[in-house]
Amino acid sequence: MSEENSESPRQSMVKTPGGRAFWLTDPDRGLVLPLTGIWILALDWLLFSSNVLSAGLATPVVVALGFFLGGAGTLVLQKWIAGDSFWKASSKALVAGVVVGVPWPLFGTVLGGWILLAAGLNKPTREASKK
Repeated sequence: MSEENSESPRQSMVKTPGGRAFWLTDPDRGLVLPLTGIWILALDWLLFSSNVLSAGLATPVVVALGFFLGGAGTLVLQKWIAGDSFWKASSKALVAGVVVGVPWPLFGTVLGGWILLAAGLNKPTREASKK
């Protein structure tokens, strides 16, 4: 395999402007990656909507799991994809963990939605329609 073809299709899609997934991982889109916003939103909806099935009895477990998964996922995304320093990514992870860990899904929905809106959720469709 030549050096110019050594990247997998997934890597080139993420790194190349105009790629389908590029806008999700573009660090220039705001303070936090849009993919991190989707992570927070998805965890919030998944964890606390499933908590309804247990009539709230699983709340302590769901809160701890939400804090851990929200923080760990944000740390990984911000550190390795966005290229933030460890401490900067850790502070974002702490905020995300607290927001996802709060037992009311409204906080994660608002934060995740705000991240996506701040990143310009509708920008890819406008860019695609110009081509």
